[in-house]
Amino acid sequence: MTAPLPMPAYRPRLTRTLGVEQRGDWRVRVTGISATGVLPDAAAQEAALDAADKLLPPVTAERPGMAFLIVHTGTEALWGILGWWELDILYVRSLRADLGTTDFHLVPPDGPTACAWELLVVDQERQSWVAHVLSRPHDPDYDGYLSVNLGLS
Repeated sequence: MTAPLPMPAYRPRLTRTLGVEQRGDWRVRVTGISATGVLPDAAAQEAALDAADKLLPPVTAERPGMAFLIVHTGTEALWGILGWWELDILYVRSLRADLGTTDFHLVPPDGPTACAWELLVVDQERQSWVAHVLSRPHDPDYDGYLSVNLGLS
């Protein structure tokens, strides 16, 4: 007989696309997730974007300036998951702020990467990238990629 896990059963969380932000040469799709039923507010979104600005590398032909940022009000912290595409490779950085703050810090390399709810968004990002960019290497549709509305609640 196995012991129960020390956690509640999985339940979907409110998940919505919050818009696309222009940050320098980058276009960043922001998606909010909430464990409380209230999506991250504008201050949390802006703080996560400001932290992401410091992590995004220069745009190149292989790195066309398409990124996504998940801002997740979780049960333990406020999380930011930044991902950007370089051809068919996804680069990811995880950020964390204590609940009740927007003071984001980079999660150390031995820290968590993403949770089950965030990975649902990452999968939708991958599907959109494949459909709009990787399947059309001679005519990538970046606007199409960014126009996909992620909503998983």
